[in-house]
Amino acid sequence: MPWTGPTFQMYYLEIERRTWAVVNQERPDYLLQVGFDEYLEYLVAEASWKRLDWHEDQMTIEPISVKRRLPDRYGGHAREVDTQLIRIRIPTSPHPRRDEYLRYGPSKTRGSQPAWRFEGDVLVLEVEATEQAVQGAVEDVRFWLGNRNEEIEAGNAKLRDRIHAVWEMKRRQVEEQRGAMQVLIEKLNIPLHQDPSAKAKPVEIKPRHLRTVMEKPRELGARAEPALDREEVASLVDFIEQYLRQFEVAPETYSAMDEEKLRNLLVGMMNANYPGSTTAETFSKLGKTDISLRIDSGHVLVCECKFWSGAKAYGDALNQLFGYLTWRQNYGVLIGFCRLKDMSKAVFGAKKATSEHSAFAQGALHERSETRFISRHVHPQDTSKLVEIHHLFVDLTI
Repeated sequence: MPWTGPTFQMYYLEIERRTWAVVNQERPDYLLQVGFDEYLEYLVAEASWKRLDWHEDQMTIEPISVKRRLPDRYGGHAREVDTQLIRIRIPTSPHPRRDEYLRYGPSKTRGSQPAWRFEGDVLVLEVEATEQAVQGAVEDVRFWLGNRNEEIEAGNAKLRDRIHAVWEMKRRQVEEQRGAMQVLIEKLNIPLHQDPSAKAKPVEIKPRHLRTVMEKPRELGARAEPALDREEVASLVDFIEQYLRQFEVAPETYSAMDEEKLRNLLVGMMNANYPGSTTAETFSKLGKTDISLRIDSGHVLVCECKFWSGAKAYGDALNQLFGYLTWRQNYGVLIGFCRLKDMSKAVFGAKKATSEHSAFAQGALHERSETRFISRHVHPQDTSKLVEIHHLFVDLTI
């Protein structure tokens, strides 16, 4: 019978709607934290289709005899007769979603498509024992599978750009919504609820390696500058956060230490997990940073460690951190150790100081947890660039 089901052309025409349905089901926190390009690759991979290829050069035929029941022309009992057929076997490529692939058809149709039957990855067709029937069956395979594959190739070719537009718009919406919520929270000036049952997560010690991404290749003789990949920065900050949570388990020990000793503990742990990449008291541009990572002899990430002493001092710490950044550095880490009570107020005050900073990009403050957030600021050396600061707070209250 003629094809009346969904087609691949219809599928790709609805790809924006399908993508919106996927991203709208995700948690906003996840969409803010996931790497933009990484999630884009995931969406494209989930939405794209794979061709189903067949191999006529490996086709075989087999003469078979089957019983057919024919009604008696004069109204008597049906009778069985032997019928000669040709069984065609055509190897195909493996396909992870073959049944679903066959549920979609091509937009261009003719008559009825074959009754698809497979033995493993071999297409099996049975036709009348005539040359015309065999050639017709092969032509049907070319038409029905070939047209499906053509629409898949055409749809996949435009898939990334169309999904990118939806994902970019969704990401912007979530960032704007989070920014508006942050403005409301700051306006209310009420501390955020902190779950008293939350426990520190044990630090996971695993060997880690930093990867770098290079700038677009320049003319011969020019040297590309080293830079950390954004996802690697997030991974490094995840590790720092996990390690610092252990300080909260025994605050009596760590609260008595000064910034330098706390920093040295962190540097030692980072050196153990990112061998050779971290140094203490390294000069970077305008002054001494607490922690600086070098890759290919370049400062690619600077960290500052400060005891919380109020919103004004936190703003000064941001200025200090910005002072260390070179034009090619786009990330920084600011770690706040809090020995005072009311940790929620300290984090709230830090967010307020950050959002009121003169270089703050409006709406660009995103929470990762109750004691961690990310902010984006106009780069101190280039108003066309943004710098991303990762903020971590550690509770050392006794």
